[in-house]
Amino acid sequence: MVIDQTMSDFDQMQYQAETVSELTIIIQAKKIPNALLFFGNENTGRKKAAFFFAKGCNCLKGTGLACNDCKSCRKINAKSHPDILSINPLKDKKIISISQIREMGLAISSRPNEAKFRMVLILNADLMNIQAQNALLKMLEEPPEKTFFILIASKISLFLPTIISRCRKIRFKPLTNEFIEQYLINEFKTDKQMAAIASKTADSDLRKAMMYLNLTLDDKAKKIDWIKKRKWLLKTLAGIIQADTNHDISKGLMLSQKLSLYPDLIDDAIAIMKTFFRDLMVFKFHPKKIVNLDFSDAIIDISQMAGTKKKCEWIKDLYETEKRLASNCTLRLTLDRFFLKIITNKGKLIYD
Repeated sequence: MVIDQTMSDFDQMQYQAETVSELTIIIQAKKIPNALLFFGNENTGRKKAAFFFAKGCNCLKGTGLACNDCKSCRKINAKSHPDILSINPLKDKKIISISQIREMGLAISSRPNEAKFRMVLILNADLMNIQAQNALLKMLEEPPEKTFFILIASKISLFLPTIISRCRKIRFKPLTNEFIEQYLINEFKTDKQMAAIASKTADSDLRKAMMYLNLTLDDKAKKIDWIKKRKWLLKTLAGIIQADTNHDISKGLMLSQKLSLYPDLIDDAIAIMKTFFRDLMVFKFHPKKIVNLDFSDAIIDISQMAGTKKKCEWIKDLYETEKRLASNCTLRLTLDRFFLKIITNKGKLIYD
């Protein structure tokens, strides 16, 4: 069964009940902040909450809750309200540029057309470069009349401290692995083991877990069979680590080359490898808590072969690789570096 959905609006808002209550109190108190920062994991209802807040601020019934029936609510639901503006990275771009912020600044330089409160929604706000953040900071210091900003972000550490200090922070709690696993089983009759693997690999992102199991109509899911890719990647990675020789560099370079052919899927490959190296650390203490139970034989073998210090080095190297990729280092060279480090350092395994 394939469904193009995550949770329903009701489910997401219900799961974030405390946050919804906080937003409702803000509206009813009629003290709308100049800027709010909605932070938390992907697909936890942050965007829906932003529109919930915008409707509540502008609903003509004035109860603090959207009636979804008045002219203002209907326009916001239809995405046709002239005073509800949004910014996102442009297509094929990885940042929000200063030119986008300046363009938005011009758009809000005059009074709102019809709204009680105009909303400027900045999606993926943590992708603003420093110049864009500084431009936004000037607007937050002297906000336009009857205008509030909502910044949606996953990593608030990427913001200037002065941006954070001018926002009211609203945290959206992540979905638990158990919640996602049970949702996949209940809604899609997913195999229990695969539901557990997908939920733990997806890092609290329901939509990503669904994409992994081909339960959405997402274009990314169509590109590759995640279940097949995962088995291939873990089998190849385990084989490289388990190999007797320290000089089989070609296998590592071949794996690097294949992964680099799909740059838009590299984050998923990193997520798969994270679970594998985590399992190597966890196995000694909680063997039943490993994610990749179908690779338990390889995990047992490598856990006996490598000591804790070596496993920590692998995890550190993987996170360093992820950090380099996030800073736009060359994909192929970064992956080459990672796999070569694994291969060439195998002779230095430290036993516990």
